[in-house]
Amino acid sequence: MLLIAVCFAIQNGLDPGAHHLNVFVLEKWSFSGVIGHSWLQMNSLHLAENLITLFIFGRHVSVKMRKRVYLLAYILLGIAAAIVHLLYDGRPAIGASGAIMGILGLHMVICFNRFSRVGPWLIISWLCVTLVASVSQTTAIAHMEHLGGFLCGMLLGVFLMCISAANCDDTDPALRRLVARLRPCTVAA
Repeated sequence: MLLIAVCFAIQNGLDPGAHHLNVFVLEKWSFSGVIGHSWLQMNSLHLAENLITLFIFGRHVSVKMRKRVYLLAYILLGIAAAIVHLLYDGRPAIGASGAIMGILGLHMVICFNRFSRVGPWLIISWLCVTLVASVSQTTAIAHMEHLGGFLCGMLLGVFLMCISAANCDDTDPALRRLVARLRPCTVAA
């Protein structure tokens, strides 16, 4: 969260007209855009939405793995979301939303029991709305980036559990049994 806030301060303080940082816009498979777009924000409201979402879900996920693994997961999820966006949409995009939706996907897998009874239904509703919005492309929002980040986050969560890089004591018991068949995961007593 601190890195995103610092990047936003640099973005607004040093380059308010976006004359120099436009190299980090996700556009046409540029390496700097694929890596850099997850650290820029459209405006203060976009920053606030992303930080609130990251605070709500990221704090639970971050304690389930080492800090380096969490940071690497965030970066990989940003890259995966960018690839999905470029494959499906291709319009220029910036924002941490794809990576943050990936953290939500990690939360869905690793910290499933942290959701209330309504939580999974809210996620399913969000997925449906996002899918419809991405197909219709009526807004400037990169919906497929969000959806791609979320699904990649779920896959990454299962992978991290299988290689014991994430503690899975807070997940669904059925998923824990499935992962245990593949490879025993760390379960807190």
